[in-house]
Amino acid sequence: MPVDIVIDGLEELRSKLDRFPPEAQNEAGDMVSDYVLHIMQEYAPYKYIPFKSAYGGFFSDKQRKYVFANKLFGGSANRSQRLRQGWKKIGGGADTLVYNDVPYAGYVVGDDSQANMHTMIGWWTVSSRLGERAAQIERLAKAGVDKAIEKLGL
Repeated sequence: MPVDIVIDGLEELRSKLDRFPPEAQNEAGDMVSDYVLHIMQEYAPYKYIPFKSAYGGFFSDKQRKYVFANKLFGGSANRSQRLRQGWKKIGGGADTLVYNDVPYAGYVVGDDSQANMHTMIGWWTVSSRLGERAAQIERLAKAGVDKAIEKLGL
């Protein structure tokens, strides 16, 4: 099932791109997808938020014991980089899809499913990140079209 991300303010860009030859659309798609992949791989700065602040306390005694045992034996907030490595592109050109195949990605950066802890830490959501970078995305799409038109000699 295809996924279509609509960025507020860029619907006009999509309709403008439809007027250009497929080569120009593909060049714009490649440039934009490379940029989107790059910005999605950025991590939020580390910020310690106690579990109690985010959720009001532990859900079970077992969870509380695990957290304190982990702290006692030197456990720390380890960033595995799996979320960053999970961002991938499939397809190419105007039909490129940028996605994340990590099972917990929705809890960290999902628009409707982001966990409260990640919101408090300062993690962005996919739509907010794309919205913040909409102007740069539009500039890259224009540069891609210009590059393709120059190659085509139009």
